[in-house]
Amino acid sequence: MGKHKILVVDDDPIVIQIMQMLFDETLEVICASNGDEGLHAVAGHGPDIVLLDIQMDGMDGYEACRRIRLLDLDSQPYVIFVSAHCDPVQRLAAYSVGGEDFVSKPLQPEELVRKVDQALRLRREINDLRSQAQGAMSVAMSAMTDSSALGVCLQYFRQLFSVPNEAQLMEVTLRTMDEFGLNGAVQLRMRNGETKTLNSEKKINPMEMLLLQDLSADRQHIVSYGTRTAFNYGQVSVLIKNMPVDDIERYGKLKDYLALVAEGAAERMNALEKEGLADMLAFARGTINTISHSYQRQQGATRALFDKMREEFEDALMYLGLSEAQEGALIEIISKTNLEVDQLYSSGLALDEHMSALYAKLGGEEPTGQDQS
Repeated sequence: MGKHKILVVDDDPIVIQIMQMLFDETLEVICASNGDEGLHAVAGHGPDIVLLDIQMDGMDGYEACRRIRLLDLDSQPYVIFVSAHCDPVQRLAAYSVGGEDFVSKPLQPEELVRKVDQALRLRREINDLRSQAQGAMSVAMSAMTDSSALGVCLQYFRQLFSVPNEAQLMEVTLRTMDEFGLNGAVQLRMRNGETKTLNSEKKINPMEMLLLQDLSADRQHIVSYGTRTAFNYGQVSVLIKNMPVDDIERYGKLKDYLALVAEGAAERMNALEKEGLADMLAFARGTINTISHSYQRQQGATRALFDKMREEFEDALMYLGLSEAQEGALIEIISKTNLEVDQLYSSGLALDEHMSALYAKLGGEEPTGQDQS
């Protein structure tokens, strides 16, 4: 660390020489012979301490101190007035324009050195306190920011539970991005091959759609390029177009929060598709059950009708007056038809068993109440 700087503003060359002898070994000494030069030296060098005479040609010490206090500096210097004019009125005037201490002339070297050391120690303590205060403020602001961001994430996950469809899922995700002060796009990829993309302007941008599809093929969950960052989880991709890359701390935290958002959207997307599949399965089960019962009833009725017809034919043979050859031909036709009905009935039973097995695979129970008479 370099030496502390001390500025001596005095029109007496002997005083300046004495000051240089006192402080040259321990401090960087800068000299000015009047108030105007002293003002420029403060602006240009940023001294820690200013030793300021009151009575000088041109701008006096009071005016010089008043103007020093108006300068836009990172740190104002500690001003010690050094003057032979040391009555109470002049001391009060020195304090009123921003002076912090007063040393009388003729100089007492020990007193001046002691007051300069005291001033440096006080500045160090003030700087330490300022640094601690800034650190505490930074922590407080960071905690407030984190709390607000976590609140946004929590609200998002609350909304996810009640999202009924893919369109609403994209809307809620885009609103959450907006609450973070971000804009971008969301893409959902369904298992049936359909793709839905929506951006912050509530539009479908073909370039964004293709970009998200390309990025989704990357195995990395997070892909960044400049101010653009993509988050890929499962069937969901989120593209942010204005990430705050100049604010490293906020940028890092937003990446964590947005990864949570994208992962939550992917989980909800998966649940929505499962709910849709469950509805389809329920419909399929009901349809198969209806078809199976209807077929069983029709099959039983057809068999009963044919059995009745066969009995009536056999009873009627004795009244038809047919020759023995004609009777044999008719019986052969009836037997052949009976065989065909039996084969059709067997095929129907096989189909019924196949449908029952399919129904069971879909999560139902085998239909009951078969009529196989």
